[in-house]
Amino acid sequence: MANTKNSQAAKIRQQIISWLQDDQTSEVVSEDKFPGIRGIRAVKLRAMLGKLGYVQSVVMGAVSAAPSIDPRIKKAAVKPREVYYYFDADMPAPAKVQRQAQRAAATSTTTAKPTTRPVQIKTTGLTGLSGTPAFKQLLAANAQLTGAVDELLTAAQEQRPLTDLELNFLTEFATKLAQQTESLQNFTTQSRIDRLRRL
Repeated sequence: MANTKNSQAAKIRQQIISWLQDDQTSEVVSEDKFPGIRGIRAVKLRAMLGKLGYVQSVVMGAVSAAPSIDPRIKKAAVKPREVYYYFDADMPAPAKVQRQAQRAAATSTTTAKPTTRPVQIKTTGLTGLSGTPAFKQLLAANAQLTGAVDELLTAAQEQRPLTDLELNFLTEFATKLAQQTESLQNFTTQSRIDRLRRL
């Protein structure tokens, strides 16, 4: 069962990466805030995955978890409700992701939940608020919470069918956590860009 879930998650991530690297599907995010970055808006990305036949609950989890599992997939928030995903070719693909992608290519499945991993946000070289021990502690707490939500989603997969109350809770909580992670990533990215401007 775990292999099925991992292979499905890897397939979804590979599809996301493929779209993000394609100039036909990606677009300029924001020349002012993110110069030179091309990506796909989160809402559009979810819709594109939905058209491939993935159910909404799987799509929501897969899109939110993608940057947590593969650091090459990153988020850029132009506005609070205008978030883009983009591909950072300078980041190496984790060995585990490469193995999962290979297994996904060899396995065909129909339904499964992606497995999330704590988000690793790069903080080296940061100064100001983003370079404080308190901010690093906040990142660690967010990563721990992400792992706990992953375990909860795994448990939910095994508890199906779920009640409307349970589904609503999972959807709302996972969305809020994704937004929180987004805020942390965006603040860290902006801090790095701000530091470059001052150098």
